[in-house]
Amino acid sequence: MILFCGRLSSAPLGGVRARAPPTRVTSHTNTRRRSADRSALIFKILLLYFNKYTRDSRSRSVSLCRRMEEFLQHFRSHSRAEQRWLSAVFEAVEQQLHPLIDASLGLSVARLSLAVLSKVQTAVGGDAADLPVSYRFVSVSELLRDQRTACCSSLRWSSAHYQEHARGAELKLPGYKALPRDNLLLIGCLCDGRAAGTSDGVWRVRDAGASVACAMLKSSCLWLGRLMLFPSWNYIPHDAPAAGYLELLDPPVCVTLEAMAFDPGGALSEVMSVTRAAELLTQRCEEQACVCVSGRVSVVCPPLVIRGKQFFCLVLSEAGSSVPVFISEAKHQFWRQCVCVGQSVWISSLRVCALQGLEGRRVLTDSCQSRLHPQLKPQESCEDPDTHTDSISADTQLCSEAASVRLKRSTLISFKGMVTKILNAEAGLYEIDGQVGLCLAYQPAQKCCGGLRPGAEIQLHNVHFLYRASPFAPHVVLCACLRSSLQVTAFSRLSSKVEVSGSHGPLQCLLLEKNLGASQYLWLCYCQNAVAERLCPRWVRAERVCVVAERLLDFVCDAEQKTQKKRNIYREMIQEPHQCPVTTFCVWWPSAALWSVRQLSDWMRREVWASLSLPSLLPPSAAHMTALELNAALSWSVHEVPLTDVSPEPLLLVGVLELDSTRATLQLRDQTHALSCLCVSTHQSGARTAHINTAWQGCLVCVRRCTLVMERFMKTRFPSWKHLDQPTYITHKHCRVYLQLCVEDLTIISPSAAMSRREKPSDGPESAKRPRADEAPERPLTPAACVSVLLRLESKQGVTLQNGSADALGLQPGFVCRAACLGDVQCWSSDPRNSRTQERERHGDAQEIDLHFMGSCVRWFPVLHPGCVYRIIARNTEDVSVLKAKGVSARGGVTQLSSPALLLQPQWRIHTITEELPDAQSGVPALMSVSEVLHSSSAPEIVSFYGVITQRITLQEDNGTKPKIQSLTAAGDASVEQDLRLRLTVQDAECPGHVIDVYVDLSCGPYTLGLIAGATVSVHHVQRRVSRACNVYCRSLPISCVSVTDLTSVRSRSAVAPSPPPMMLLGEWASGRAQRCVLAQVRGHVVCVLSLRLQWTCSLCGSIFRQSSCGRTHPPCDSTSAVFQTEAKVVLEDGSADAHVWFSSDTVCDLLKLNAGQWEGLQRHVKVKGHVKVYTRGRNMTCDEDPDDAVVQYLSCLCSSTAVCRPIHLTCRLRAQRTGKSQLRKLHRGQTEFICKFTPALQLHCQRVHTH
Repeated sequence: MILFCGRLSSAPLGGVRARAPPTRVTSHTNTRRRSADRSALIFKILLLYFNKYTRDSRSRSVSLCRRMEEFLQHFRSHSRAEQRWLSAVFEAVEQQLHPLIDASLGLSVARLSLAVLSKVQTAVGGDAADLPVSYRFVSVSELLRDQRTACCSSLRWSSAHYQEHARGAELKLPGYKALPRDNLLLIGCLCDGRAAGTSDGVWRVRDAGASVACAMLKSSCLWLGRLMLFPSWNYIPHDAPAAGYLELLDPPVCVTLEAMAFDPGGALSEVMSVTRAAELLTQRCEEQACVCVSGRVSVVCPPLVIRGKQFFCLVLSEAGSSVPVFISEAKHQFWRQCVCVGQSVWISSLRVCALQGLEGRRVLTDSCQSRLHPQLKPQESCEDPDTHTDSISADTQLCSEAASVRLKRSTLISFKGMVTKILNAEAGLYEIDGQVGLCLAYQPAQKCCGGLRPGAEIQLHNVHFLYRASPFAPHVVLCACLRSSLQVTAFSRLSSKVEVSGSHGPLQCLLLEKNLGASQYLWLCYCQNAVAERLCPRWVRAERVCVVAERLLDFVCDAEQKTQKKRNIYREMIQEPHQCPVTTFCVWWPSAALWSVRQLSDWMRREVWASLSLPSLLPPSAAHMTALELNAALSWSVHEVPLTDVSPEPLLLVGVLELDSTRATLQLRDQTHALSCLCVSTHQSGARTAHINTAWQGCLVCVRRCTLVMERFMKTRFPSWKHLDQPTYITHKHCRVYLQLCVEDLTIISPSAAMSRREKPSDGPESAKRPRADEAPERPLTPAACVSVLLRLESKQGVTLQNGSADALGLQPGFVCRAACLGDVQCWSSDPRNSRTQERERHGDAQEIDLHFMGSCVRWFPVLHPGCVYRIIARNTEDVSVLKAKGVSARGGVTQLSSPALLLQPQWRIHTITEELPDAQSGVPALMSVSEVLHSSSAPEIVSFYGVITQRITLQEDNGTKPKIQSLTAAGDASVEQDLRLRLTVQDAECPGHVIDVYVDLSCGPYTLGLIAGATVSVHHVQRRVSRACNVYCRSLPISCVSVTDLTSVRSRSAVAPSPPPMMLLGEWASGRAQRCVLAQVRGHVVCVLSLRLQWTCSLCGSIFRQSSCGRTHPPCDSTSAVFQTEAKVVLEDGSADAHVWFSSDTVCDLLKLNAGQWEGLQRHVKVKGHVKVYTRGRNMTCDEDPDDAVVQYLSCLCSSTAVCRPIHLTCRLRAQRTGKSQLRKLHRGQTEFICKFTPALQLHCQRVHTH
């Protein structure tokens, strides 16, 4: 039916106007009547046209049936099924193929159908009477529309032949399946794309309905515009609708034989040799005559588009001479598919012109009359190189060597192989023969992928051979440049996903903008894959992945190392000797590896146990330890490794810094895993501090320097040190792994929204530049109102388990901060974040408040520090009361002592204000030193101080009582330590001799990271206590907080070693006037040995061990292991005072000056009795049990000898001192007697005997 649209006249078809009866009607009646007349008239016209269209359609159908009957007269003897198939072929020829035939040929549909049928029967082979009824004629439009999966079709294959080829193809690449077979009959006209509106030189197959791109192994200029039958082909669809391309496995068969006339292209002229043409290019002649040149093709360059003009270049060679020929005419672009390296051709009507981009060098270019004619000789064919064949001699030698980067020169070769893998289609990276890399990034992207699928066999000419160009690519990489050519010699028979690469992809753009070398580009591709896998799409959008990879490349490479000279594409294509960006390459540089957080975490968990050496964890006195002491010493240990020592090559970590709400730590995270981080920063004064800006949250950073910390926790049951080689005594083990780093060592790859706007005003007429979408979290397009308050943090308590809200079951982590409000709550039209403060924010009454952080709000714990100014923001509200602290009403005459409290909500945000504000530090108490805590008479009971950890000891668990509070993760993870209590020995940062013991209970909250020897810590809110022996120590409370402010493990390796303890006089040390050191060096003379005890002790129960059995009888002990323990007490004087010095097992041998053999012999003799003790009585040494024993006599003589009573140099630690008044003693000097007043002797414990 044909719909007619137009303006209709009110007159009837006969042309005479009908007269209306003289009846008076209203205007509405006349309108309705005219509308009905018009509708009737339209219906009559439509009926008339419908009858005419029906008659035309019927006549066409009758004509078609008559022509089809005439066609079928030739096949009367065939079956009905075959005649139906012939009818379908005839109909398809009429609809899809006949409109393409030139009318001058005078071919009817029947004759064309017979020609098609003849070619099909010839292609099928076998009996000519048989028709391939199993094959269905398919049009190009139907193929593009309906075929969604890759398939293959061949008129020449039987089922057995197809299965044999499929098995052979699958055996070559076991990971792929063969293309499924469809019996489809495809006929079309070959064109070069100009009919489809393009002139890109790509062959296309078209019929009356549509066209599809195709790739051929070999092609001829004579096929252009001819109607062809395609016997064997593959169809490879793309993800885009109605997109795909054909791979023609066999040469097409011409259906129609048009009259062919020889067309030389322009006027006939003499065929010129390459040598003569090269001489012509060197001559300066005004005459621009067209020439015809014959030669052998040595170079076929890829097609280029410059200023909208597409062209390609080929080089003809002969006897050492060569001439470049530029093909720029749109109708000749398909020639590139018709020539190959090694083929002999002659081209007519070539003009001589000069290239402006090459200093006026003269070249040959085509004209509209040019023609390409191959020289067909029986003995000549396209060059078929062997695998690894050098085509141009160029030494691969070291051309320059720097301190860390070596440059080598590549070699031009020809290569033949099979594509086994697509490494990165967007980057133009492929794998050949399973071990050779192929880089096509320096060539424009080929249309339709050019058949580069796994299983395809290819032939390369003039490609650069690169060896060890990158550690993240195959050892051998073939890199194609603008002089290289790639030809597919056999299409793949395997089904594989097709990845289409655009010619203007981000990687190619970076390659051109930065003039990257091959090594840098390969590393950039590796980096892009790593970033896309680990950060996209959660933190980095897909279109911004290459931007992040570019910044990482800038971070790894210096500008001078990654930027080369300005390129000249004409020189790269035709100049000799050949020079291009891949002529030289860097040997395995950049070599920095990008590890994921999961990779690093797994390596640390393997390394922590692989590096375990139990004897190295014990002190020198391990041989004298009982089982209880030995296992306690093995319960905790730490292993630290700098990131630079993990791998021989540089190692980089890329991740996002985020706050963890469960562990109250800062984490480095990607999509694979998360690792806790202990971060410190450097103050403007140069001092290290734990103050971390909240703007670091959400930053994408690159870590190049840090320390990997691995803490081991073990439960062991070793009987003695002799059994350390038996791992069966280890009953349980687990570890904690985390990173220690300084924020100054972090490189920001993509800043957070707060950091990018830190110094920009937020509420003013000037609108700050918005950060990129990949750098900031998503936020509403329209600014939302919010309220904020400015406050200064004065103190912070530790995280503990507390009673939460009524909705939350069980205990929740939480902590409390004391803060001072610097002004009233302010209302904003948009989020001010961490912009500079305004005057109105600092107006109002100052108020002390308590900030309560509960549940997920504990994530703010690592970025809140006393003395810093913060802005708390409640978004999407204009109610200023939400940020006002509220007090608890006093009842029953009770006096309220607490400050107003503010409970933070999870959706609120906190931002650090880096701006220097007046009186920002007022109200924040200064931290005490260790010396002040030890000796200050006015020290409060709750103290806060700073110092350096010198020792960490894990206290023994009390098995008789159950821990009061389980750790945060103990309920979900049984492998995590529980009821962990420590003794930290903290040393004064300025006075190394002043130390204090801090007893820390870590069972009340999350585990504190970084409590290892050498770390500088600030200890807040601990209880100062004095023992019965008048020793000062500290004990943690539930509100206590220990923060690491400096990391010795990340300091420079050339740092000065810790200073030794100070040298002290005994009189000065014993004096109460000076601040008493806990650890010091003394020099004096051993006056006498007061006592000496040697004993073999059972390692299990601690009883005396005689011979080979334990002496305990009630209950009996069957232990067979014992340890030798000794203790000595001597009087030491240095002229200023005397002291009692205690020596333990590991220092008694140095005191007695016994060698190893003498010491072992003494142990054997003592083992007979089990124990020996001698002491001073008068001027002699004696023993209560057997004074005449040989061992006792030996020890008595030894202790009285000058070998023991000698000048000595010791490092001693203060022991518990005796309390009491001074004593009066008589002293005789000659005949004179003196009565002197002596204070109690100083009690010391020897830590080390200095033998040199």
